[in-house]
Amino acid sequence: MNMRHSIITATAIAIGFAAVMPAIAQTTETTETTVTVKKGQHHYVYYGDHDIYFAPETKTYYWQEGGAWRSGEELPTASRGYVTSGGMKIDLDTERPYERNDLVIKQYKQGHVRDNRDDQDHDHR
Repeated sequence: MNMRHSIITATAIAIGFAAVMPAIAQTTETTETTVTVKKGQHHYVYYGDHDIYFAPETKTYYWQEGGAWRSGEELPTASRGYVTSGGMKIDLDTERPYERNDLVIKQYKQGHVRDNRDDQDHDHR
């Protein structure tokens, strides 16, 4: 009788796992897809005249100082006047906007948005 009880218990546990596993797999797959989509969108305000970025979501500024990129909740006193107006909203695929600074300068410097088709024509000679 003990052996029969063990077999029935083991069978019930196996059926339970079989029913739960697809739901766990589905949840994991959905979560990964959602994370991937959100990871690629980072919003910034770009001040092209001085290459300053502001991330509104994290309230962080990014600027160059002494040949290196710096970040913080406040700009140095001398740079604060540059961000009162004229910023351009941009979206990048990185948490550190200076990693795409060359691309940003090429497309957005001084408020001039370039047509990507022009760049493609030159890149595919």
